[in-house]
Amino acid sequence: MKMHGRSIAPARSLALGLVLGMALSACSSTPPSPYEKAAGEYEGVLPCADCSGINVDLQMMNMDDTGGAYVLRSLYQGKSAEPMVTKGNYLVLEGAGPQQLPIVYELKGAGGNTIYYLRPLDNGDLEVLDTGMQAMPSGADMTLKRQ
Repeated sequence: MKMHGRSIAPARSLALGLVLGMALSACSSTPPSPYEKAAGEYEGVLPCADCSGINVDLQMMNMDDTGGAYVLRSLYQGKSAEPMVTKGNYLVLEGAGPQQLPIVYELKGAGGNTIYYLRPLDNGDLEVLDTGMQAMPSGADMTLKRQ
């Protein structure tokens, strides 16, 4: 097609090139960081030695893809009416534990003590690990489900 004696084919080529370039750049976006992947709310009932269970509500927040914060609410069934609230930061550990797990989240308390080790599961839930970063030997359900 000609317009005022000029072909508009170069303009179409330029437009097509821009659209293709934008589409390709969208496909090559960086994958989410482990902190982005962890961000969310998780709930579960964990076993308790001297009560019928611990209702756990964990909120994990991404802090600029280089760190994370959390709020953990633990309610001991039959022991207290108000949940115990713990706040802190979490670390992403790679190749962790004796099994060299790809990713483990380590929840740190305000004093720097480890509260939990958590392993992300393929379905988005978290498994609570023991202090050696291994599955709990009790066979109890140690899963916090993503909400």
